Amino acid sequence: MGRASSITAEGRRSGSPAARGAVPGRGGGRPPAPPGQRLLIVLAVTAVATGTAAAFGLAEITAIAGLGTMFGLMAGVGGSLRADLKLLSWCGPLLVLALAAGPAVDELPALAIAVPTVAVLGAAFAPLLGWRLELAVGAFLTATVLASATGIGTGLSILVRLAAAALGVAFAVVLRIVFGGRDPSANTRTAVSEALTSQDPHTLPQAIKVWRSAGGEPWLGEALAGVSAVRTARAELGARVLTAPPQVGERLRIALVEADRVISQLALAVRARSTRTLPMLDLLLQQLEWVRLASPPADVVRQLDSLTTGLRRVRNSLTTRVTGTTETAPRGARRRILGEELRALLVPQSALLRHALRSTVAVLVGASIAVWQHNPQASILVITIFAVLRPSRRDSVSVALQRAAWTFVAVGFAAAIGAVTPGPILVAAFVVLGVVGFPVLQRNHTALTALLTALVVVLRGVDHRSPLIDIVINFLTSAAIGATLALAVGYLTLPRPRAGLLERVHNAVESVRGLTWALLEPGGARQVKSLHAIAVRRVHDLLAFVDRAEEEPEEVREAAREAGHALDTLRAVLRELAELPEELRRPAVPAVRRVRAVLGPPSQAGPDELQVVPHNQPWQAALAAQMMVTEANAVQRAVARMAEE
Repeated sequence: MGRASSITAEGRRSGSPAARGAVPGRGGGRPPAPPGQRLLIVLAVTAVATGTAAAFGLAEITAIAGLGTMFGLMAGVGGSLRADLKLLSWCGPLLVLALAAGPAVDELPALAIAVPTVAVLGAAFAPLLGWRLELAVGAFLTATVLASATGIGTGLSILVRLAAAALGVAFAVVLRIVFGGRDPSANTRTAVSEALTSQDPHTLPQAIKVWRSAGGEPWLGEALAGVSAVRTARAELGARVLTAPPQVGERLRIALVEADRVISQLALAVRARSTRTLPMLDLLLQQLEWVRLASPPADVVRQLDSLTTGLRRVRNSLTTRVTGTTETAPRGARRRILGEELRALLVPQSALLRHALRSTVAVLVGASIAVWQHNPQASILVITIFAVLRPSRRDSVSVALQRAAWTFVAVGFAAAIGAVTPGPILVAAFVVLGVVGFPVLQRNHTALTALLTALVVVLRGVDHRSPLIDIVINFLTSAAIGATLALAVGYLTLPRPRAGLLERVHNAVESVRGLTWALLEPGGARQVKSLHAIAVRRVHDLLAFVDRAEEEPEEVREAAREAGHALDTLRAVLRELAELPEELRRPAVPAVRRVRAVLGPPSQAGPDELQVVPHNQPWQAALAAQMMVTEANAVQRAVARMAEE
């Protein structure tokens, strides 16, 4: 009975608040960190290089080169080797220019105000580009804000700054090749493998995004279609172990033990670099047939068929491993869809646009104050605003206050130790910390801005002839001005919400449901773009509002956040489905109908009596259908939890 309880809990996890709790940002993706052994290599090489530079007193050069490496790794590690190098081919030169142009921008007051302001405005819209491009564009814009607001490299010639930045970025490229040179697609296969074994509902969307960013190998697309079916069937069957009739439940428990063994072996095979011995399905098929002989309910039979089909699909993909690239939507469709999203959010009603404008105004005022004061301590004013507001995501006031507190800690710590420690040594230490800790900095805005703030303090204002208390007070005063400005413009000027959290969830659900109408009704295709624009705006506004609704219980906010992310994924899948050729879109129509019913009133949903996922159809249709049904069910569960609270 203990094993049955374990299996049942495992099945319920996909719908639990805990499972869906670790909600990533709107970019959605989580770049896998390099192995610890390779990070030790990075630590050794970086420590030797920066230590040598520090020994010669080259603090500014060390900082520029180290920042080039750090931002290069933040931008260029996350997908397959080919995709990352392609990305660095255009992002790398931009990083070099951004880091080298700081003093030139800082010398001209107009540019010193305009450049960080425009960079912050761009950073607010970076999440719309997808998690992979968000990392790259975010790294470039952060480097631009840092260099233009602080003038790192003042006193060095432009050629020296360009050479130092280029050397740092080139080192990042070399490290990226070292991370994945022997196995270029390891990150992609690892993401797909984790999606097969993990019950975290976010791993599958993340795996799909990693796979797409790597070029979309067909065999992994086929595997993902099978993974999606396996995940759903495994979770549903696990939940039925205790609720099914005793004989069915016991036989199902035994079959799921064997299914877990097969799933684990298939996951290892997906992760492997080349085809290896694959698990046989004979024993599992016998046990599933034994379950069928016990006359289980119809929904259990459907999930047994789905589990079998999904496992076969994954196994067949491993036997072929067809390489090359494929498109889940026609060429150019994603660019058009991105344009639709941008236009939908560039309206006064958009929460994203309002937060972008608030962040831009705060930086504009802060940069103007820094230019007017024109002293070393003022160099951290803009960085503080950038740290507190986080232009790419609108958070709650309490989170912003936490960021402000951490910024004060970083400023005070750096000013205090900088007054008694040689600058080159501290710069070398911070650079090593940033380069080795880049996987954390990719994920944690607070850690990134705290490190950058400390580095700027050490580089810009430490006067060893001044009393320690004066140094600390001067820097903390500038940080306090920046934090106060950020909080005042970003949060104290917020309008009073006119709609509650539950109402916003229902509005977002109805907007996404409207997309299904456009795909099902004759003539609806002409309205796909306008309905998609409404869905984009309402879903993004919901996600932006969740953290503001601090008066709501945490369970309600968590459920609303889950619903918002599921709706965002569902919206994207429906919109891309509209771009597929008719022969690929037609098999997914039953799933679209099912989504429309699930998102509608409870009286319209009814029992799921039809198999709506076309497992025997092309993998593009199967994957889209499975994703739609899974996310729609997740929305339904989240809304039900909100209603219960």
